[in-house]
Amino acid sequence: MNRLIILLVIVFNVLVFDAFAGSGKQGFNPADTIRIGNQVWMKHNLAIDVPNSFWYDRDSIKYKDQGKLYYFSAALMACPKGWHIPSDEEWQQLIDYLGGDSVAIDKILEGGSSGLNLTLAGYRSANSNNDLFGKLGEYAMYWTSTIKAEQTAYGKMFVRGKLPEHQYYRRANAFSVRLIKD
Repeated sequence: MNRLIILLVIVFNVLVFDAFAGSGKQGFNPADTIRIGNQVWMKHNLAIDVPNSFWYDRDSIKYKDQGKLYYFSAALMACPKGWHIPSDEEWQQLIDYLGGDSVAIDKILEGGSSGLNLTLAGYRSANSNNDLFGKLGEYAMYWTSTIKAEQTAYGKMFVRGKLPEHQYYRRANAFSVRLIKD
Protein backbone atom coordinates (compact mmCIF):
# COMPACT_ATOMS: atom_id res chain seq x y z
CA MET A 1 0.00 0.00 0.00
CA ASN A 2 2.82 2.42 0.90
CA ARG A 3 4.55 1.70 -2.43
CA LEU A 4 1.35 2.50 -4.30
CA ILE A 5 1.01 5.83 -2.49
CA ILE A 6 4.64 6.71 -3.23
CA LEU A 7 4.19 5.75 -6.88
CA LEU A 8 1.03 7.88 -7.13
CA VAL A 9 2.82 10.86 -5.56
CA ILE A 10 5.69 10.51 -8.04
CA VAL A 11 3.34 10.24 -11.02
CA PHE A 12 1.36 13.25 -9.79
CA ASN A 13 4.54 15.34 -9.41
CA VAL A 14 5.70 14.41 -12.90
CA LEU A 15 2.31 15.35 -14.38
CA VAL A 16 2.22 18.66 -12.51
CA PHE A 17 5.78 19.49 -13.54
CA ASP A 18 5.00 18.72 -17.20
CA ALA A 19 1.88 20.87 -17.04
CA PHE A 20 3.87 23.83 -15.73
CA ALA A 21 6.90 23.32 -17.94
CA GLY A 22 4.83 22.87 -21.08
CA SER A 23 7.49 21.31 -23.25
CA GLY A 24 9.24 19.52 -20.40
CA LYS A 25 12.48 21.35 -21.23
CA GLN A 26 15.40 20.65 -18.95
CA GLY A 27 17.01 23.50 -17.02
CA PHE A 28 13.65 24.93 -15.96
CA ASN A 29 12.02 24.50 -12.56
CA PRO A 30 8.54 26.10 -12.46
CA ALA A 31 8.40 25.75 -8.68
CA ASP A 32 11.40 28.04 -8.28
CA THR A 33 9.49 31.34 -8.39
CA ILE A 34 8.97 34.50 -6.41
CA ARG A 35 6.02 36.87 -6.38
CA ILE A 36 6.94 40.55 -6.41
CA GLY A 37 3.89 42.80 -6.47
CA ASN A 38 1.51 41.27 -9.00
CA GLN A 39 4.30 39.61 -11.02
CA VAL A 40 5.64 36.07 -10.68
CA TRP A 41 9.34 35.77 -11.63
CA MET A 42 11.73 32.85 -11.90
CA LYS A 43 14.31 33.01 -9.09
CA HIS A 44 17.18 31.89 -11.34
CA ASN A 45 18.47 32.66 -14.79
CA LEU A 46 17.27 30.39 -17.55
CA ALA A 47 19.51 27.40 -18.32
CA ILE A 48 17.66 25.54 -21.09
CA ASP A 49 19.84 24.10 -23.85
CA VAL A 50 18.87 25.49 -27.24
CA PRO A 51 21.04 26.44 -30.24
CA ASN A 52 22.78 29.79 -29.80
CA SER A 53 22.87 29.62 -26.02
CA PHE A 54 26.15 29.58 -24.14
CA TRP A 55 27.61 28.95 -20.73
CA TYR A 56 29.96 31.78 -19.77
CA ASP A 57 33.41 30.93 -21.22
CA ARG A 58 31.70 27.73 -22.47
CA ASP A 59 32.18 26.21 -19.01
CA SER A 60 28.97 24.55 -17.79
CA ILE A 61 30.58 23.29 -14.59
CA LYS A 62 32.16 26.48 -13.30
CA TYR A 63 29.28 28.80 -14.34
CA LYS A 64 26.23 26.58 -13.88
CA ASP A 65 24.77 28.89 -11.20
CA GLN A 66 24.91 31.85 -13.61
CA GLY A 67 22.49 30.30 -16.10
CA LYS A 68 23.10 30.45 -19.83
CA LEU A 69 23.58 33.44 -22.11
CA TYR A 70 21.24 33.59 -25.11
CA TYR A 71 21.05 35.26 -28.48
CA PHE A 72 17.71 37.07 -28.63
CA SER A 73 16.16 34.47 -30.99
CA ALA A 74 17.39 31.61 -28.79
CA ALA A 75 15.92 33.26 -25.71
CA LEU A 76 12.50 33.39 -27.38
CA MET A 77 12.81 29.74 -28.40
CA ALA A 78 13.76 28.62 -24.88
CA CYS A 79 10.66 29.98 -23.13
CA PRO A 80 8.50 27.16 -21.73
CA LYS A 81 4.73 27.31 -22.10
CA GLY A 82 3.15 29.74 -19.62
CA TRP A 83 6.30 31.88 -19.30
CA HIS A 84 7.86 34.69 -21.32
CA ILE A 85 10.75 37.11 -21.45
CA PRO A 86 9.59 40.25 -19.64
CA SER A 87 8.95 43.31 -21.78
CA ASP A 88 10.76 46.54 -21.04
CA GLU A 89 7.56 47.74 -19.38
CA GLU A 90 7.39 44.64 -17.14
CA TRP A 91 11.00 45.19 -16.01
CA GLN A 92 10.15 48.82 -15.24
CA GLN A 93 7.03 47.75 -13.32
CA LEU A 94 9.29 45.56 -11.14
CA ILE A 95 11.77 48.40 -10.62
CA ASP A 96 8.99 50.88 -9.78
CA TYR A 97 7.37 48.45 -7.33
CA LEU A 98 10.71 48.11 -5.53
CA GLY A 99 11.11 51.86 -5.09
CA GLY A 100 12.32 53.15 -8.46
CA ASP A 101 15.64 53.20 -10.30
CA SER A 102 17.79 54.57 -7.48
CA VAL A 103 16.49 52.16 -4.83
CA ALA A 104 15.60 48.95 -6.70
CA ILE A 105 19.10 48.06 -7.95
CA ASP A 106 20.33 46.88 -4.55
CA LYS A 107 17.08 44.99 -3.96
CA ILE A 108 17.14 42.98 -7.20
CA LEU A 109 20.82 42.03 -7.48
CA GLU A 110 22.36 39.05 -5.69
CA GLY A 111 21.86 39.33 -1.94
CA GLY A 112 19.11 41.92 -2.29
CA SER A 113 15.97 42.00 -0.18
CA SER A 114 13.55 41.22 -3.05
CA GLY A 115 14.71 37.61 -3.35
CA LEU A 116 15.09 37.96 -7.12
CA ASN A 117 18.91 37.74 -6.89
CA LEU A 118 19.83 38.79 -10.43
CA THR A 119 23.31 37.48 -11.12
CA LEU A 120 26.15 39.54 -12.54
CA ALA A 121 26.62 36.94 -15.27
CA GLY A 122 28.25 39.19 -17.87
CA TYR A 123 27.57 38.69 -21.58
CA ARG A 124 28.88 37.27 -24.84
CA SER A 125 29.54 39.99 -27.40
CA ALA A 126 28.31 39.94 -31.00
CA ASN A 127 31.24 42.18 -31.96
CA SER A 128 33.75 39.39 -32.33
CA ASN A 129 34.21 36.30 -34.51
CA ASN A 130 35.80 34.64 -31.50
CA ASP A 131 34.06 33.96 -28.22
CA LEU A 132 34.26 37.29 -26.44
CA PHE A 133 32.81 36.92 -22.97
CA GLY A 134 33.04 39.81 -20.56
CA LYS A 135 32.05 41.64 -17.41
CA LEU A 136 31.32 38.57 -15.29
CA GLY A 137 30.79 39.74 -11.71
CA GLU A 138 30.31 43.32 -12.91
CA TYR A 139 27.31 43.49 -15.25
CA ALA A 140 23.90 41.82 -15.24
CA MET A 141 22.68 41.97 -18.85
CA TYR A 142 19.11 40.76 -19.40
CA TRP A 143 17.02 40.61 -22.55
CA THR A 144 13.59 42.18 -22.68
CA SER A 145 11.03 41.03 -25.24
CA THR A 146 10.78 44.59 -26.58
CA ILE A 147 12.08 44.90 -30.13
CA LYS A 148 13.72 48.08 -31.42
CA ALA A 149 14.38 47.19 -35.08
CA GLU A 150 15.06 44.21 -37.33
CA GLN A 151 18.45 43.46 -35.77
CA THR A 152 18.06 45.05 -32.33
CA ALA A 153 16.09 44.55 -29.13
CA TYR A 154 16.09 46.24 -25.76
CA GLY A 155 17.99 44.90 -22.81
CA LYS A 156 18.40 45.88 -19.20
CA MET A 157 21.85 46.39 -17.74
CA PHE A 158 22.24 46.30 -13.99
CA VAL A 159 25.50 47.32 -12.33
CA ARG A 160 25.86 47.57 -8.57
CA GLY A 161 25.91 51.22 -7.47
CA LYS A 162 24.48 52.57 -10.76
CA LEU A 163 21.01 53.19 -12.10
CA PRO A 164 19.53 50.44 -14.30
CA GLU A 165 20.17 51.12 -17.98
CA HIS A 166 17.63 50.68 -20.73
CA GLN A 167 19.36 50.35 -24.10
CA TYR A 168 18.97 48.48 -27.33
CA TYR A 169 21.54 45.93 -28.47
CA ARG A 170 22.25 43.73 -31.45
CA ARG A 171 20.21 40.56 -31.14
CA ALA A 172 23.39 38.53 -31.78
CA ASN A 173 24.71 39.46 -28.32
CA ALA A 174 24.14 36.76 -25.73
CA PHE A 175 22.57 37.93 -22.47
CA SER A 176 20.95 36.31 -19.47
CA VAL A 177 17.23 35.59 -19.41
CA ARG A 178 14.92 35.81 -16.43
CA LEU A 179 11.35 34.66 -17.10
CA ILE A 180 8.06 36.06 -15.90
CA LYS A 181 4.80 34.12 -15.73
CA ASP A 182 2.18 34.83 -18.41
